[in-house]
Amino acid sequence: MPARAAERIRPLILVVDDDPGVRGPLEKFLRMHGFDIVAAESVDGAQDLLRHHQIQGAVIDLRLPQGSGREIVLSIPPPTPVIIFSAVPEESGGLEQMRPNTRLILKPFSLVMLVETLHGMIQSVVPHR
Repeated sequence: MPARAAERIRPLILVVDDDPGVRGPLEKFLRMHGFDIVAAESVDGAQDLLRHHQIQGAVIDLRLPQGSGREIVLSIPPPTPVIIFSAVPEESGGLEQMRPNTRLILKPFSLVMLVETLHGMIQSVVPHR
């Protein structure tokens, strides 16, 4: 495979958070660590992105305007990895137990831990060559 094609193989991650002060730095950090990003600040925006992109993972805040991140989490078919990040652990309502390959990371969170967790989750579902 030519080097140019190999360079383009970066997992596409959906980032959903209504706070630009969280979403912006998270997007930048994920890009720096080998991911491509599509981002939304609402449930409708995220659902639209899911219709037009095949993602390899997602990082989703549950508290969103006009809806809940739960809707987004449940609309992503397993085994696609999903990281829920929330300041309130009870807010996930056990989604991480109900949906395979879902993890809860509490805010404030370590970006390094989030990236390592996401890489590990993606590797667990990518067939090894």
